[in-house]
Amino acid sequence: MTSHVPEPARPEIPSGGTTFGVTLRSLRRTARLTLEELSEASGVSVRALGDLERGRSRGPQRRTVDALAAALGLDAERRERLQRLADVGRERAGAPAAPYLLRTVPDFTGREQELADLQALATGTRTRAAVLFGPGGQGKTTLAAEAVRRLSGSFPDGCVCVQLHGMSDSPLPAAEALVLLLTALGHPSDRIPVDPVGREAVYRATLAGRRALVVLDDAADEAQTRPLLPDAEGSFVLVTSRRPLAGLEGVRRIRLGGLSGGESTRLLERILGAPRTDGQSEAVTRLTELCGHLPLALRIVGNRLSSRPSWTPARLVDQLADEERRLSGLVAGDLAVRSALALSYGQLTPPHRLLLRRLALVPGHDTGPDLAAVLTGEDPLTVEDSLDLLVDRGLLEETAPGRYALHDLVRLFARERLRDEEETVGAVRLGMADWLLRSASAAGRLFEAPGAPEPWPGEPGAFAPSSADEAEGWLTAERSNWAGALPLMSEAGRHAEILHTSRTLYWFSDRWSPWPEWRTLFSHGARSAAALGDRAAEAHQLNCLAWAHSVGAFRYAEAEQLACRALELATEVDDLEQQAWAWSYISGACGGLNRHAEAADAAARAARLFEATGDFAGRAVSQRVLGTALRESGRAEEALALHRDLLGARTGDVPDLNEFLAAILRYEIASDLLALERWSEAADTFRSVGSPSTHSGAEDRLRARALLGLATALEHSGEPTEAREHYTRARALFTAVGDMAAAREATAGSARLG
Repeated sequence: MTSHVPEPARPEIPSGGTTFGVTLRSLRRTARLTLEELSEASGVSVRALGDLERGRSRGPQRRTVDALAAALGLDAERRERLQRLADVGRERAGAPAAPYLLRTVPDFTGREQELADLQALATGTRTRAAVLFGPGGQGKTTLAAEAVRRLSGSFPDGCVCVQLHGMSDSPLPAAEALVLLLTALGHPSDRIPVDPVGREAVYRATLAGRRALVVLDDAADEAQTRPLLPDAEGSFVLVTSRRPLAGLEGVRRIRLGGLSGGESTRLLERILGAPRTDGQSEAVTRLTELCGHLPLALRIVGNRLSSRPSWTPARLVDQLADEERRLSGLVAGDLAVRSALALSYGQLTPPHRLLLRRLALVPGHDTGPDLAAVLTGEDPLTVEDSLDLLVDRGLLEETAPGRYALHDLVRLFARERLRDEEETVGAVRLGMADWLLRSASAAGRLFEAPGAPEPWPGEPGAFAPSSADEAEGWLTAERSNWAGALPLMSEAGRHAEILHTSRTLYWFSDRWSPWPEWRTLFSHGARSAAALGDRAAEAHQLNCLAWAHSVGAFRYAEAEQLACRALELATEVDDLEQQAWAWSYISGACGGLNRHAEAADAAARAARLFEATGDFAGRAVSQRVLGTALRESGRAEEALALHRDLLGARTGDVPDLNEFLAAILRYEIASDLLALERWSEAADTFRSVGSPSTHSGAEDRLRARALLGLATALEHSGEPTEAREHYTRARALFTAVGDMAAAREATAGSARLG
């Protein structure tokens, strides 16, 4: 450690010549030279050498440093670093030694929880150090400065700060940091031990006898930080770092993420002032989103607008909205998001850089180790370790156990590096998309009838779930990724594979009907079927798409158009089954559009066609829809009879009627009774609906509708307290599933009851 020449202290770091002097003395003793021997070898007088080592002469000239470096046998790098120490000494000659001061900002915003945590730790008695860590640009140093300002009254012996330059090419060695800290704490420079172990002992003894606050800004790693921590009560050390420094013992860690939306908005408003933001709330909010709520990016945006009085926030929104220009736009003077990210990127090994770059290819928001391994060609266990390292370096976020996501601005940076550093991106992207659809098909097969076709072959091998639960977990976690792979495969003309995937996921889609990914899947399936000239398959995919628009999104007009087009194609190829489903979806769409007579007619047509094809489950579904249309048309008695017949036929004519359809039929019967104003019977029947767990996506909607019906029945039965409770629960469920019209209906019910 003593032979290592540090990067020179920056102007704000305490100088007084002590860094150069102690460094020179360390180098001389490491070389086992006396002052006389070094004098003879370098040509520098013994008296001059003594003045340098004691700090009486702050910064020698270059020729003197060159002579000393040659005598000490320093290589070119260490020679240059010793020269920079001398340069700093000359620049600050005559200036009194002073601590490095963290600069506070008058518009500091947010971070109240983190400040409260630091207050509790610093003024407590159990924890002597805290690590404030997080990605670059999160404002760790700014927060540390604000903490110092607020905590100053709790530390009567003052605050000492040192910049460790952890993200530079030459982090400040711990031995040199100890010199700076001891000097700032008032320890005589000529009594600072040369031996690093001795320095640590003196430093800790000094802290033990005081109540001081020490800030170690921008720590590189544990080895640099550990010697600078206290070992006794009294003083408190606050460390800032991009890494969590997980190897340090006895410290508390506080991770910094982005600001909240409200905090981001307030920060911009404080930087710009009210005259620049009044009437610009929408543009200001959009700017915070484009900045990813990153404090550095917000500061840059605020400074850019401040320096251009004629610019409005809306103008900068237009510039930053272009992803290709966003990082170039997030620059203000010497502040730049790209530069902050480049520091972290530059410290990665080549394999870790490759992984970060290729994560930018992931089409969804996050990923797991298996998909990341496909991108890099490494095994998942190795990649998982690499993902964790990127999390530690602040370049990746672990959004859930085993799930990793890039911050929006990091993704743009990684995409730039990918474009500039790799040439085979297209092949990697298509290989990823192919693997995603093969894996989705393999998982979807577990919900199909036995004998469903295997996915097409390819390398690496597709994800192979061992159970339906594992398959469902994968399809759920990776849904934005396999859906995002569809346009990539479509661009490559891989229509057979897209159609295979869509068909394989057909039955699984019914379990999670609200997913918007089904509209993506079935629309690509329909286009691929058309590209392949398979009209029957196109009719099937259009029917599936109509279902996704109706059941999943309440977009009934579009659902009707899609089902009508499916009906045309199915009629052309004489496909009775798809004709039946088309009429069924037309019926549902007409009902959603309050055209109940047309809905009844379409449902009756569907039921007849299902009966002709021997599809008794399909006939039951259509007859249930027919009953609903009859009730909404004012024929509740007929609807009740039909629905009761269907429910009683479960074990007879309709062997495939499942638990979920039975629950729906109980709901329909309860609704029929409600329409007939048989309030007590309706309430009892609504209570019996239940919520089958086999249809995870649809059960919440069914439960919400049953709660709304139950609340209505109870309201008319003269039980307002219980009715109000169920209206409230129904509103919450409807809001959660996105059915805002029904949520408003539940709200109106609550309002009626006061």
